[in-house]
Amino acid sequence: MNSIIFKDLNLGGLADSAYQGQKNSVAAMVGFDIHSEPGILKVNQILTKESGSTIDDLVKVILPCSDGNTYLFGSTNGKIWKRTSAGVYSLLVTAAPAAGSVGIIDAKEYKGYIYYSMQSRLGRVAVGAPTDWSGRDDNWATFTNTDADFHPMTEVNQVLYIGDRDYLAQVDDGVFSAMAVDISVPLRIKSLGKISTDILLGTFVNVNKVLTEILRWNTWSDSYSVSDEIPEIGINCFLKTDNYNLVNAGTKGNFYLYNGSQLENYKRIPGDWSGAKEAYVHPNASVNMFGMPLFGLSNYANNPALQGVYSLGGYDRNYPKVLNLEFVISTGATTGIEIGAIEMVGTTLLVAWRNAAGDKGIDKLDTTLKFGSAYLESRVINIQRNDGKALSGYVGYRSLPTGTSIKIYYKSNHAADYVEGTTIVDTDRKTVYLKEALPASNTIQIKIEANSLLNAAPEIELAEFNFE
Repeated sequence: MNSIIFKDLNLGGLADSAYQGQKNSVAAMVGFDIHSEPGILKVNQILTKESGSTIDDLVKVILPCSDGNTYLFGSTNGKIWKRTSAGVYSLLVTAAPAAGSVGIIDAKEYKGYIYYSMQSRLGRVAVGAPTDWSGRDDNWATFTNTDADFHPMTEVNQVLYIGDRDYLAQVDDGVFSAMAVDISVPLRIKSLGKISTDILLGTFVNVNKVLTEILRWNTWSDSYSVSDEIPEIGINCFLKTDNYNLVNAGTKGNFYLYNGSQLENYKRIPGDWSGAKEAYVHPNASVNMFGMPLFGLSNYANNPALQGVYSLGGYDRNYPKVLNLEFVISTGATTGIEIGAIEMVGTTLLVAWRNAAGDKGIDKLDTTLKFGSAYLESRVINIQRNDGKALSGYVGYRSLPTGTSIKIYYKSNHAADYVEGTTIVDTDRKTVYLKEALPASNTIQIKIEANSLLNAAPEIELAEFNFE
């Protein structure tokens, strides 16, 4: 008898494809928590829309502030919203710079002020208790190159740095310098990171140029000290990791590890990336949640992979770093969406999104509700083609609260859709098993679904399927 066993998914995460992946990996996995208790498969909490109808633009920066509020910025309409610690949203003001577009690209709190970047102008407002946005200055400083798309910000060595096309501007103790360092045209600064006391510049040319560079600058020399070229359409985002640098680059789902001088291939999001299918991570669509790096994947064209909030990490340094689609936005959609920013406000995860229908909003991770139907799909199981076999099997659980369920589906011989198998719950053995063997097949995929009720959900230990 041959056995196919599913367990310890925190050691494998998402496979590279439906056919191949590292041990303990699966072809798809949505809504499961695989890390908080190694060896147990739990259902994640759900993202629920918190902002109501207040937010009417894609937010690309969520800024928790020392005044106790969180500020959110419209990326095209220039609106500035406040979220209180109680989760109440309100519109404060709308930016009105003297030149350039009003969309706010990035923002940071730095030495008593909030700075926010627009195409032509850098605005600022003094942080108060609460912050009085009527006293803001939308024209506090003027950018030289007025990049319409990217003005990323980061603080290194107590200096605030801001990208402006081929210039890196800075604010140092309230003094603005339009060019702290410049880089080679036509490179544009799209994202910023840091390594030790140096700043990292992630660059971009345009959507047609499959070549970009990462630059390392010590913040005091006349020019950057190290550069590395890679054949990608831009460096989109520096993931919020601890003591190592991962970047999302290009539009084909690739992540690279920066070793201090070069970018090395690291991981790729599984999907169909052929032809004109593209996705990417926005510069502020990454956060570290209790030690776990998260990122929000946005569709760019033709939905090459499921979109939502992924993790790329492990329980601690002794575990492999694996991919998992942790959270789906509140609409339930995993295609046609854009995630502009994600951020932790205390222990609350916030996610800013826009969908294909033009709806926008801010979701929060709801501690009172579980995700409705978490699921995983096995890789394609090839059985001897000249001797089709019937499969039987079960899912072993630790807990199955009243009103929740575990379902088993199968897909034989590359069928288009899954079929639900008839199951029986054995409470003595804590298993949900197939009542009858699945049809004889040459290839088969198994789908396991954990259905929650309010804040209760099944906890799965393993699944096993056997064929003679």
